[in-house]
Amino acid sequence: MRKLARVLLGLLFVFSGFVKAVDPIGSALVFSEYFNAFGVEFLTPLSLPAGIMLSSLEFVLGVMVLLDFRKRTAAWGMFLFMSFFTLLTLWLAIFDPVQDCGCFGDAVKLSNWQTFFKNLLFWPFALILFLQRNRTAPVARGVAEWPVCIFFALIITGLSIYSYRHLPPVDFRGFRTGNDIGALLEEARKNPEYTYHTELIYSRQGKEKVYTADSLPDSTWTFVDSRTREIRTGKRHKITDFSVRDINGNSLTDSIIGQERTALVLLITSGNNLNSKILQKLGPLVAECRENNRPFYTISALPADTIHNILLENGLEMPVYLADKKTLLTMIRSTPGLMVMKKGIVLAKYGFRDIPSLQEWQELVYQDHEMLIAKTRIHTRLRTQVFVALVLLLIFLLRKGFWFSRERY
Repeated sequence: MRKLARVLLGLLFVFSGFVKAVDPIGSALVFSEYFNAFGVEFLTPLSLPAGIMLSSLEFVLGVMVLLDFRKRTAAWGMFLFMSFFTLLTLWLAIFDPVQDCGCFGDAVKLSNWQTFFKNLLFWPFALILFLQRNRTAPVARGVAEWPVCIFFALIITGLSIYSYRHLPPVDFRGFRTGNDIGALLEEARKNPEYTYHTELIYSRQGKEKVYTADSLPDSTWTFVDSRTREIRTGKRHKITDFSVRDINGNSLTDSIIGQERTALVLLITSGNNLNSKILQKLGPLVAECRENNRPFYTISALPADTIHNILLENGLEMPVYLADKKTLLTMIRSTPGLMVMKKGIVLAKYGFRDIPSLQEWQELVYQDHEMLIAKTRIHTRLRTQVFVALVLLLIFLLRKGFWFSRERY
């Protein structure tokens, strides 16, 4: 039973730590929601470090348990971690201050009650490890085990830093390369995540009764009040909102999704990194789009006039449209960032540190787009599989290779 508990919890924590590590900004956003829910908004600047630390802690704890290294430390850590988050998710499920606990990032979306029951399922395994923490001999000496734990901590932290400085190497969100935004929005409209049920309360002779709009009582009843209940349908969608408007408030969403030609889209969520060194790299790309009659525009969460002036100062004359900051952060984890779209399909995304050269842009534009998407997805899947396989292989080899250094009693 201990071995089963060790494998299940180890794999769970490695997976959870990995999916958070590849999207540190997403983890930071979840921490911000938690800080707001608990009334400690002053801690919001710590959201990003907290997200990186949590993903690293989960990943390393999972590795320690799989390797059976530092048995007492790992057992204590796993038991305290699972106990704390089981109680926390019970509170979240009851009071529902945040809609997404963020336990698996954007890879697996769970409701608060689903998250609580998941923790409730795995908590007994953490208890087993805790109760049996002193019943087996150490696998290796501490002088050998600690460097291995530090090594894995450096790997997962390095992955988080890379993902923050560039873009997540694995994108679990709805705006990932190859997704059809229009189709996803239509699916969300047809099968919404929530439905709303309105109840009408009437009274007669001191008694109250609830009716619906389709079955109202006769005139002897007096209207008292109405209430609307939000009902979860159980559906979860990657994209539920994509609303773009011009400075006059007119919706441009349908025209953007229906654009037949390849479009260059500059996405701006904040005023960070809007300097000449970065923006002037866009000049050749914008010029190429203008010469070849390709659409190019900016979607910003900041006031259009402000962004328009900044772009003009750097030689970029582009239309500026507006969207919600949360939507833009879902579209791309970089500010500014570039997205390439055609007919509502995401062809490519670039962080501000990876803006393509004119040659790379032309190669992208003239490629077969279905082939481009297929190559991107294959490369992403291959990178993920290689990373996971190497980590698991390394864990297996380390676990098997430390038998010779086991302490004798």
